[in-house]
Amino acid sequence: MTESKQFEKFYRMFRELSRVVHSTSKTDLNEVLKIIVSNTTQGLDAKGAALCIFNKNSNYFHIRASYGIDEKYIALEPLTGKRFMPWPDKNNGIQIITDILNANRVKYPQEAWDIGIRMMLDVPLVIDNMVFGFIRTYFNKKKIFSDDELDFMAAVTEQCACAIDHNDKIKFYILRYNQLATKVDRLSSLGRMAAGIAHEINNPLTGILLYSSNLFKKASENGPFKDGLKIIMEETQRCKTIIQGLLEFSREKKPEKVDANINTIIEKSLALMENEFFIKRIQIKKNLDPDILNFQLDDNQIEQVLINLLLNAIHAVNEKGRIDIRSRMDKQKKSVRIEIQDNGHGIPQGKLKKIFEPFYTTKTNGTGLGLAVSYGIIKNHKGTVNIRSEKATGTLITIDLPIMNKANKITTKG
Repeated sequence: MTESKQFEKFYRMFRELSRVVHSTSKTDLNEVLKIIVSNTTQGLDAKGAALCIFNKNSNYFHIRASYGIDEKYIALEPLTGKRFMPWPDKNNGIQIITDILNANRVKYPQEAWDIGIRMMLDVPLVIDNMVFGFIRTYFNKKKIFSDDELDFMAAVTEQCACAIDHNDKIKFYILRYNQLATKVDRLSSLGRMAAGIAHEINNPLTGILLYSSNLFKKASENGPFKDGLKIIMEETQRCKTIIQGLLEFSREKKPEKVDANINTIIEKSLALMENEFFIKRIQIKKNLDPDILNFQLDDNQIEQVLINLLLNAIHAVNEKGRIDIRSRMDKQKKSVRIEIQDNGHGIPQGKLKKIFEPFYTTKTNGTGLGLAVSYGIIKNHKGTVNIRSEKATGTLITIDLPIMNKANKITTKG
């Protein structure tokens, strides 16, 4: 075959292979791999080929696709075994095996010889400079490979690696999507269940609280019932607080946006918490950006978020601690940032991912709904919440809110 015809054949095969690898309709990876080994065999005028992938669980290579080789020989899985790693060439180069009967990389040399194999070519599959497999091509006679043939094999393995990597990423994202879909469905079911339970329990609790309050007023100061009724009232009120949290969590109330200023909301929240700060002797340090613009938000909901975060900070620092609250406007990103930082006991790294989940709490008398509701409010404002924490050092919570006008467009100053 002349060089021009051989080049034309390689080009045609490679174009077809590239089309198959990148085709959106070709979702079966095994079919793609079969096409790759058949094209490899035909392109090099070989006896056959096999494609082998490293399995992390078994720590061995396993054949994923083969073409043109006797099934009895393939059943021996001659490519599996630890002898194939690490790859002999540090630069992950092609391995040409000419001495079939004595080569270390040939696991069943006599069986290979008996079916007419006289030479092998191993081309590695590489992703991020790591060999994760290889294509072995079998020849029934020894030959010298041209640069075009070696270039063809290098291009084929690049396409093959691309197909496998693409398939692995698709599997990962499908798995991730299914996990998120399951979580969303679970939370949705939880929300519906919470709303139903809350309505069923709320009325009886109101009755219990009402009658116990009346009995408490009538009970003798020195009698045995006063303390017991007080406990009933306190525990009933705690149940009502949990029910209220369930209702807020299940409703996911849409923000009723008005033109408001974050600094004003922060000041109001701090004023409402002033007594708590004073009792526990907590130092408050403010650093509020005076140039922050008014923009559209639900001031009551944002106030609810800030009060909840401040209560958590108070719980974290206990007495004589310090809480910093900051605001600033990012003109380039057209957003406002709020930071609440405390020097409290911090949150262990293993628990950080759970803090926004419903019913997760570190407080002995907490409902575990405050942060879940707050997270939902910020998301409904198209904002983000991030948290950084170190045990015994403190916690920093960052809220970013986009500056929006009434038409839900980014507001610019001027």
